Amino acid sequence: MESFTITSKKVLTLVLVIDKAKQMVLLGYKKRGFGAHLWNGFGGKVEPGETTREGALRELEEEAGITVKSEDFKKAGILLFQFENDPVALETHVYKSYEFQGQIRECEEMRPQWFAFANVPYDQMWEDDQIWLPMLLNGQDPFYGRIYLKRKPVEDIQEGETTAAVNTSTSTHVNHSTTMTGTSFTTAQPKSGPFAMWDYQLVHSLQGVPHEIALDGTIASFEN
Repeated sequence: MESFTITSKKVLTLVLVIDKAKQMVLLGYKKRGFGAHLWNGFGGKVEPGETTREGALRELEEEAGITVKSEDFKKAGILLFQFENDPVALETHVYKSYEFQGQIRECEEMRPQWFAFANVPYDQMWEDDQIWLPMLLNGQDPFYGRIYLKRKPVEDIQEGETTAAVNTSTSTHVNHSTTMTGTSFTTAQPKSGPFAMWDYQLVHSLQGVPHEIALDGTIASFEN
């Protein structure tokens, strides 16, 4: 896929807080910015001088008002998002916690809400979430995923329009692959966002936790 070749990366974080006993996950409704009108975990950019772990904890407190003790904060894996005709990929470090401290609260950017595992609103999330999030909730981490996205044509993100995502993978190391269908996206009726998932590769239940991804898309190193 030459149109998905990358030359650099931006490092981001994503945090999922899980109530194991009640089988529920805390998600946030994005009210503005990139991914607006979709449900997601909590996270964002890593600031200069921060580790991904530090950045993830900071973003969680800023967006949901809660903190997590170091011993309760575990890295689940990395997702590498690649966009057609965009040489900059998003290397997203995914963390999870089964415990937290503080009072959950809404902020200007995010509105937190608990969802039962069986009622996660996948039709109002990024399309790739329905692939890797169930595995994380089932404890099938650590994982590494490589997600290929194409921007939906303008006419396809108007109300009542749809667009199809086609699977073109020929890689032999893909654990799961499927053809996905994009849906319409409007502020009033948010669905899967302005991007359609074109293809993906996912490896789960790894023997180690990925630390960094190389520009060729392979795992460059694992956590110590």
